[in-house]
Amino acid sequence: MALVSWTLVVLVALALVAVLVLLVLYARRSFLQRDGGFDMCVRGGSHEGWAGGWAFGIGRFRGESLEWFRTFSFTTWPKRSFPRNAMSVENRREPDADERAELPAGHVVLICAVDETEVEVSMTEAAATAFLAWLEAAPPGGQFVD
Repeated sequence: MALVSWTLVVLVALALVAVLVLLVLYARRSFLQRDGGFDMCVRGGSHEGWAGGWAFGIGRFRGESLEWFRTFSFTTWPKRSFPRNAMSVENRREPDADERAELPAGHVVLICAVDETEVEVSMTEAAATAFLAWLEAAPPGGQFVD
């Protein structure tokens, strides 16, 4: 009888921790999106294996940078930051057959150059329009969309 009650206590505690984790992630996501955030997936470097796959997150514009936050993270600072003056869009395409299964519906892929590194970003059509407008609105002397 005592074993059953301890098992029940442990299971209830684990369930409460899981609910708390989900609530914290939801609150963080709501906070980031309230500040003008939008869904944005990022892929850079190798496209093979786990390390090169799409990473889901939230993007937001902050001054002269595009900040990107991982979806499933508790941090309040961006995982990556892309300076506007070091970024340009090289190409735009629809997701291929494999990517359609990985990416959210309605996303387009933008192939960007950040300094000397190629980075692919995926976002909705509306977010891509805002992103391109933000890039083109750079002060004189910055890099513009090709």
